[in-house]
Amino acid sequence: MQLSTAIGTLALLLAAALVAGHALGEDAPPPASTPTTMQKKVDEREAQRRAAAADQQKKKEEFVKRCSKPVKTPFELEDCKAVYRQM
Repeated sequence: MQLSTAIGTLALLLAAALVAGHALGEDAPPPASTPTTMQKKVDEREAQRRAAAADQQKKKEEFVKRCSKPVKTPFELEDCKAVYRQM
């Protein structure tokens, strides 16, 4: 009689643990539908690099446009310094 009570109690405890684990497991976000592959990561990094290179080129062109004159007024000199700091 005691053995059957112990087995029944153990079964109830395992069932309660299973129900609690299942309830807590639903809080986790579902896995991503499309896994990120290495090629996608490389493509993203390359796109970021190209965007940064294009931004740097724009800054360089702005610097050349503002600072190419040999004689500058104080206002033009301040603009040139501001552009140079942004580079």
